[in-house]
Amino acid sequence: MAPSSAKILKERIGIARILMRLSVYLGLWPIQEFDIKEKSQKNCWQQFLARYYRYLLHLPLTFTYTTLMWIETFARWERMDNILYISITELCFVTVMLNFWKVECKAWHFMQEISYNNSYALRNDDERNWWLKHQTFFAYIAFCYIGGGICVLCTAFGATLLVNGYFLPYDYWLPFDWHNAQNYWYAYGYELIAMSLTCLANVVMDMMMCYYLFHIALLYKLIGMRLMALHSLRESLAVKDLIAIIELHKKVKRLTLQCESLVSIPILLQILFSALILCLSAYRIQNMQISENPGQFFAMLQFSSVLTSQIFLPCYFANEITINSDALTNCVYNSRWEDFSPSTRKLMNIYMELLKKPVVIKAGNFFLVGLPIFTKTMNNAYSLLCVLLNMNK
Repeated sequence: MAPSSAKILKERIGIARILMRLSVYLGLWPIQEFDIKEKSQKNCWQQFLARYYRYLLHLPLTFTYTTLMWIETFARWERMDNILYISITELCFVTVMLNFWKVECKAWHFMQEISYNNSYALRNDDERNWWLKHQTFFAYIAFCYIGGGICVLCTAFGATLLVNGYFLPYDYWLPFDWHNAQNYWYAYGYELIAMSLTCLANVVMDMMMCYYLFHIALLYKLIGMRLMALHSLRESLAVKDLIAIIELHKKVKRLTLQCESLVSIPILLQILFSALILCLSAYRIQNMQISENPGQFFAMLQFSSVLTSQIFLPCYFANEITINSDALTNCVYNSRWEDFSPSTRKLMNIYMELLKKPVVIKAGNFFLVGLPIFTKTMNNAYSLLCVLLNMNK
């Protein structure tokens, strides 16, 4: 990549370029599938690796591990509360990952456009500094969220080693007896590798989807800043700038529809599954004895916290899209429109009419993604927990 391209990429998408590289390593995106232009015999192994790396990685680990976990769930139904929550989590991840693979071409073109299209270029140092500040803010969120997922792994697998006897952090079915010194480490090692892969892939995929929403929200905020800056320009320059802003707004609305097509199904699945998973994990925490295994107890608390963040973050960033797009009407009104000529005011009135329709992100055309749906999901999880506790009594 040329230095100028690297600089543009770093300026435009910040931490997302690292998330994209991690997605390749974790088998979420193909290895340079879109960059391979030569189909010569000498690099056929590269073509093979680019095409099948994800299957070679996830088939023996993610898919096999999830299948074994569900076999254990049905085989030991009496201990359902100890394993069902993580089995549903794995199933949700596999479903979302398959959808991620399905829309990978759209996702790649989406990232290419916001990275290199000159329509979204930043104009001056003020805009660059403001943009960098918000990109840094998202980077902190990404590091905390991914770090939280890693902490859950370390706590769960580390606490298991401190317990007397042979135990696994998460039960799954095996065709041999692993409750002995000879076979235990095979079972433990396989689960450590498989769970690490699924956990890292899950949190990176969540952050990629959140970044799509975050970037769109930031573009609407940028449009608002440029509208507010019209009051300091002469009318001839303000009209020219306003036309450019309207063209940018049309492109951002098109990007919003593309973003919705990328995140709609995954967010729908996460919200539908999350209430049940939170309920089951809280039920297990309520039934656990802290003194028997404090490490597993704290791992469950961390897991519940990360899962809550998984629901909250996309709802928050989708809500920011709605808020920033709704604020554009006020930005136009505060741009000293009353000092312009009638023809310019007419153009601004037409633009304001176009802003009346709210910009929202829908999850599978079932509900709007925002903070209200996060609150409703948490209420549903609490209601289900109360039902389980009453049934247990």
